Amino acid sequence: MNASTRSAVQSNPLWDFATWAYKEPGVEKACLALQGKHGIDVNILLFCLWLAHIGVGSSNLSRYLAGSLKLSRDWQRNLVEPLRGVRDAMKDFIESSDMVGPNRVAASELRERVKACERDMEHLQMLALYALVQEPADARERSPAEKKDDANNNLTVYFSATGVKLDPLAQAQVMRILTAVFGA
Repeated sequence: MNASTRSAVQSNPLWDFATWAYKEPGVEKACLALQGKHGIDVNILLFCLWLAHIGVGSSNLSRYLAGSLKLSRDWQRNLVEPLRGVRDAMKDFIESSDMVGPNRVAASELRERVKACERDMEHLQMLALYALVQEPADARERSPAEKKDDANNNLTVYFSATGVKLDPLAQAQVMRILTAVFGA
């Protein structure tokens, strides 16, 4: 990512929130489990949390959800998933090949560069999601408990809109994320 893009990403409130939330204890693991088992778009999950965090109640989610789902579905399908597929295929190839020494190192380094490109694509997706909202006029001050409830409602609407049915383990992972981000 070039310096001007990196600067834009670093000064983006959605990106700032998402990187903070993702680093909270247990959030990364729970997000990746939800992504792997249920196909949940982690960026949309974090977007739903961010809307609650900035005080956009769940009653206003519909204003943002349709556009964000279309953008993210297209972005993931056309840009992120192909890179992820290449990265995964490279891992399988490296592990099952007879490559040794410098060739194996070079292949592993290339895989890491593909992984970095995948992350950059996800960063740009977050910029695009933020552009759909900017600074919403309907944001209002909410208590942490209200924000947590709003986030839970946002996620319920997102899961319903995408046909995701959570099993008890996935429900526990969602609660782990909500508690890590919004408190008990």
